[in-house]
Amino acid sequence: MPTILLDTDFLSSFLKIDRCDLIRALYQVDQAFIPAAVHRELAPTDLLTRLLSISWIHVWPEESTPVESSPPDPGFGALGPGERACILLARSTSDSVLLTSDNVARRFAQTQGITVASIPAFLLACKMAGLVEPEEMARIIEDLKVKDFFEFKAEVRRQLLA
Repeated sequence: MPTILLDTDFLSSFLKIDRCDLIRALYQVDQAFIPAAVHRELAPTDLLTRLLSISWIHVWPEESTPVESSPPDPGFGALGPGERACILLARSTSDSVLLTSDNVARRFAQTQGITVASIPAFLLACKMAGLVEPEEMARIIEDLKVKDFFEFKAEVRRQLLA
């Protein structure tokens, strides 16, 4: 079973549309994790109450979080604290999957050999696994647009709705 790590942007999108259940269903896990940095990024928002109501998403213990060292790539330093913490955790955790919708973080994580899924890739996997019917996918796409201002490229939208 993989260790699921959630970045702030991905998690906040699914909190806003009340569909975190898809994360658990797709990966068939009993728990998912966020680093303390992601928790701190969500703390000043109204999403924290929603996050705290989801018993299977846990904050990775700060004392067991890898210490941030300066990787040779300067791109790492350009990432936000939540993204850096997620990447450090993913590098130190075998069989982890990082869920992020930040393209810069996603590309950097992939150069580190980390398995990463963006929102479109995640939803396509949900569709292929039979977790989301076309009508429900249309609702999810619309909810992401209205509640999170998330837009899909036309081709991706067609694939998700086909």
